[in-house]
Amino acid sequence: MYCISDEQVEYIFNDIRRHGVEMEDLQYNLLDHICCIIEHNLEDGDDFESFYQQTIRQFYKNELKEIEEETINLLTFKNYYAMKKLMIISGASAAIILLIGSLFKLAHWPGAGVLFVTGMVLFSLIFLPLLFVLKTKEAGSERDKVVLTTGTLVGILYCLSALFLVMHWPGARIMQFSTLILSFFVLLPLYFFNGIRKPEARLNTIITTIILVGVLGVQFLMTPVHKSSEPQQATVKEVKK
Repeated sequence: MYCISDEQVEYIFNDIRRHGVEMEDLQYNLLDHICCIIEHNLEDGDDFESFYQQTIRQFYKNELKEIEEETINLLTFKNYYAMKKLMIISGASAAIILLIGSLFKLAHWPGAGVLFVTGMVLFSLIFLPLLFVLKTKEAGSERDKVVLTTGTLVGILYCLSALFLVMHWPGARIMQFSTLILSFFVLLPLYFFNGIRKPEARLNTIITTIILVGVLGVQFLMTPVHKSSEPQQATVKEVKK
């Protein structure tokens, strides 16, 4: 069994780094693996450097840095599938909880508020951010990422404004108007001019923009502009006096 020297170990380690491998854990794993191969296969008196060059070529086709890229891809896809699974679970759970909460609210049963808040939090603060992260990885250009970012912010703000409105919390009207302004003057122009540049997506962009304008128009029509008047009970009492 060949006994590798400290100088040879240092030489292998420096050569791995020179080949472009930057991940520290991968550097040491390669070093350990190559040293084991050399110790078990190299005979005393054989040329260490030529045997090392033959050994290291077994780890790549064109350059050693390929092994680092493959490692990063494996780690990325592992996280991708875990995030995708969590996104599906959180989205489905939010939809079911919101449906049950809506039924409880219509029937005036206790627990409707808790269910509605839980569903909205799952949908707006877990499902939408995860969807944004996964779609960003698939986005081809920086413009697409900007549109995704703006759309996600609008979606989160819209969900939270609906939550505040249903729960009668202060600030609901401000959040509604902020959502509408952001949608009309930021999201729609970004989406339209980004999609219209692509010939294959031009028709879908125009149709989707028309639908969004219609939906936002209806939403604006349903948004109360003035504060609701207080009950006139006190005034009636004063008149009776």
